This record gives sequence, C-alpha cells and structure tokens, in this order.
Amino acid sequence: MQLKRGLKGLLVLALAVGGLAGSVTTVAAKPKAATVLKTTKVKSTAYHATKGTIYSSAKLTRVTHHAKNYPHTTFYITKHATVRKANHKKAVYYYIGKGKAKGWIWHGYLTAGKAPKKTVAVTKNTPATFAAIKMSQNFLAIVNQERAKFGAAPLTMNANLTNLANQRAKDNGTIDTLSHTDAQGNAMFDKEAAQFGVTGETMWSECLYMSSYNDLSFNFGKDAADSYLYDDADSDWGHRKNLIDPAATQIGIGWYVKAQTQTVYNAIDQTN
Repeated sequence: MQLKRGLKGLLVLALAVGGLAGSVTTVAAKPKAATVLKTTKVKSTAYHATKGTIYSSAKLTRVTHHAKNYPHTTFYITKHATVRKANHKKAVYYYIGKGKAKGWIWHGYLTAGKAPKKTVAVTKNTPATFAAIKMSQNFLAIVNQERAKFGAAPLTMNANLTNLANQRAKDNGTIDTLSHTDAQGNAMFDKEAAQFGVTGETMWSECLYMSSYNDLSFNFGKDAADSYLYDDADSDWGHRKNLIDPAATQIGIGWYVKAQTQTVYNAIDQTN
C-alpha cells in the first residue's frame, strides 16, 4: 500500500490587449432654459425611478444625473415646480432634496415609495466532474510504456476487473484508509472477485493509492502511475513489480472520489 498526498497548483496569466482609438468631439448648442412658473415646498416624501434625466435646476439647462443609474436608490422629494419648457409646454418637475443625486426630474418618471433593495445573486460553484475514463487511459499508457522497456506485453483493460477495482477503491474510501484486507484479515479481492465475474485466475495482484485534492482536474492517472512505478522505495518496489510483471495480462483500474474528505482513491487489480 502506498499513501500519496498530491496537490496541483495552477498559475493563470491574463493578457490584456488594449487599443487606442481616435475620437472626435462635437460641441452641442446650449439648450434653451425653461421658465419656472411656480415652486412649492412639500413634505419630504420617498420616491424611486429607473429612468429619466435629473437636472441641476428647474430651468432644465444642465444634466447632472440619469435615474437609470440609481434603480435601488430612494429619492426624497422636497419641492415641486411647474415650468414652461422651451417647446412652450407646461410640465411638473420634482426636486430631489436629499442624497447624492440631487436635482430636478419630471414627476412622471417617479414612483411613490422606497426603491427596491438590490438582490445579490448567489453563485453556487459546480464541482468539477472526475474524468475516470481519461484518468485510467493516462495511467495505462504510462504503465504499458514502462512494461515495453522490459519486453513485457501491454496490459489489457478488463471490464470485470475494472468493476472489481472500482469496488475496491470504494471499500477504501469507506474506511478512510488503504487496506487489502477486512477487519478479520481476509483478502478483500478473494471475498469480492466472484460477484464481479473474476474467477479462474492463477495469479492476481492489487495496488492501492489515495490522494487529497483541491481540484478534480488534476491528472490523478499520471500521478498514481508515477507513484507506483517511480516513487515506491518504501514498499521495496512492490507496486512496480506488480505492474511490470510479464505474467500479468489483464488489468482493472478503479476510482472512487470521496467529496466529504476531498480524497481520490485508486485500486489496481491484475490477473493473468
């Protein structure tokens, strides 16, 4: 057995490409002022708006704000004004007397009452999906490449063995550690093999691996293969010997992800 704790770090480089474009500025004619016919003070009253132009004075010559930029701001009106606009039509404007958007706005754009509160969308992070097939392919490619160096034939994926290996990986996830045997010391391979159609073998071997994770896109297939083949001195290279054994011809590669502990378990079961 071997415990491998692997973390993958990511470095992101963001390139910002900007361009400068030429601009042409035009000067607009100064608008004609409206005539203020009557101004009345009123009790401060709450309103809100999602559109409309806010002017610095009831003469409507200079724009200071646009109500669309304040959809969640409550305006407190303190004055009313009746004006005759440049087109000779009368209109009633309300004065926003409090807040940063002070000024005059046409009353038709206002709605009585406080502005609705801004709702903050809660984004739920969708966890990445563990790509078991890809991880198995990565694993097998490395192992078979290593076997070829010693003249051993490539291992062939076996569906029954893979189903068994998936169960073995889950077994270890359930007990939160790595073990080839149950509490009574019985080999789990022997106990579970028959139910997955794995029978009649004359030799078998098993390798177990676990790794903590921060990101499920980490290449666990490569990491497990490297750990078994090239970082196995503590086990006297037992995992490596299993994987390059020329007597082994069939392999099952199993995975189990335990989200509660952020751990990935791997089981490798081989037969002749």
